[in-house]
Amino acid sequence: MITTFISSFEISNILSLLIIFPIVYITRFYYHHFTRPNPLPGPFPLPIVGSAYQQIGYDGVDDWLLSLHKKYGDMFEIILGGERMIVLCRPDLTENLYVASSKTKYPIRLHSKDGIVEYGFEAGVGLGFNSDLKSWKYNRQFFSQAMMTPSFNHQAIEWTIELWNEMESYWNNLGENHEFDLIIWMRRFTNEMIFKIATGTKNDAIASYYKILINSNSLNEKENEKSDESKKLIESLETHLAGIFHFFAFDNFSRNYIPYIRGKTKKLLKNRDYLSDKVYTIIKEKRIEIENTPLDQPLRNDMLTSHITANTPRDINAVKHADVDLLRPMTDKEIYGNILDALLGGTDTTANFICFVAYYLGHYPEIKQRLIQEFDRVLGNDLTRPITNKDLNELEYCDAVTNEIYRHSPMVYLIGRVSFQSDKVGGYDWKEGTTFQMLASAVLKHKDYWTEPEKFDPDRFYRVEESDKYLLEKKKLRNTFPMFGGGIRMCPGRKLAIIELKCLLILIYRKYDIELVDMNAPLKYRSDFINCCTELKVRIKPRKF
Repeated sequence: MITTFISSFEISNILSLLIIFPIVYITRFYYHHFTRPNPLPGPFPLPIVGSAYQQIGYDGVDDWLLSLHKKYGDMFEIILGGERMIVLCRPDLTENLYVASSKTKYPIRLHSKDGIVEYGFEAGVGLGFNSDLKSWKYNRQFFSQAMMTPSFNHQAIEWTIELWNEMESYWNNLGENHEFDLIIWMRRFTNEMIFKIATGTKNDAIASYYKILINSNSLNEKENEKSDESKKLIESLETHLAGIFHFFAFDNFSRNYIPYIRGKTKKLLKNRDYLSDKVYTIIKEKRIEIENTPLDQPLRNDMLTSHITANTPRDINAVKHADVDLLRPMTDKEIYGNILDALLGGTDTTANFICFVAYYLGHYPEIKQRLIQEFDRVLGNDLTRPITNKDLNELEYCDAVTNEIYRHSPMVYLIGRVSFQSDKVGGYDWKEGTTFQMLASAVLKHKDYWTEPEKFDPDRFYRVEESDKYLLEKKKLRNTFPMFGGGIRMCPGRKLAIIELKCLLILIYRKYDIELVDMNAPLKYRSDFINCCTELKVRIKPRKF
């Protein structure tokens, strides 16, 4: 019977099916589009690719979304990866999304879509894209325990200074006429810093780059291998982070069957596999190290050791949890997710932002001078005096400067939340499971919430209560400045980011001046999952006292 049925199928029947299937798919797609609840303005979607095709011709995703904001207003919709998303561009629209309470209606960032899962960010893994709340709570406890303790502040400052002293010696050897690509140095610096915090070992990312620059022939085979591996890891982390948007924006069919997109998918998955193998190898080596350490000898105090030993006889964590769900050891998969999140977040974000700061200070010398004056006032004239956490807390103008730079050039320009309950947003009733995206780059320059929003002036963040210059900023409305996100999903690595940033600014600008090689060149960046600096050519000159 089946054989008869198949044999009766002629070429004309196959051609008919090839015509009918697309017609049915397209009809169904547009039926759902035109009957959707709460229709909002937005770009007209196409089957399969949704709104993604409209990115063509823009410098990046952020620029594209800002153009949509200008065209459609403060609340519009897009379709990416087959999912409808409501984009919010005004602070009052986002108030419900960032409630810092366990009772929030918006406890997760994204749905566990097939693309995100394929890329390795499945539910139950890590923090950033973990949509399993029980798993996320478990993982975050151990992540925070390693990053948020009071002793961590002192250790992070100490390691930043130690690493700076090494990098400074290389800079001095290269000379003040050498053209530095600052983003390469900063990415090496932040990667080496987070690698030591995460694993307790030094990966010599800065030293290996310096030796490449001076064409050192003295490296033996082992040193060459370590140098190549360091470079490969940093590039892999950068590629992996940039690739998140690819798996977020395109559905399964697009990723696997549309030629250009398919090619990029294969490259990103190959890189994913390399990075995954690398992190699991690090975990395996750490387990062996712990097993080979005698019981009467202390273990290293790093994130990976604390994760592996958690709730075991060799537990190095000082805080013990009363919650029964938190009293089991972590699996390698859970450890992998946290360590990968730490390496991704700790390498690129701070490195990029330091470059943004250097660019803006190069264009606003009077602001740079005020910043240096604050450094001198707080730390005195002794350049060898150790930096303390108290010093960092007293740098009010430094906070104002970095806040204003972030307002103009936010790295994380899109912050997502998914509703777990029905809610009213923007005057509309939205059902459970609706995806919202806050366009931070629009929120941070909204004319109704910022005085002269296009003007660069750190004073809008500096003691605004003492004058009437910035009346809108005086109101301090919630969610107008989401530097580290908000609500229960606020960035757990924010303390390290602030310490690294402030320490580096102090260490650099108290002794040196960063000169932009081309003052007329725009800030060179790429907008994928985050806004990333692609190049910043500078010269490092001794400061003129």
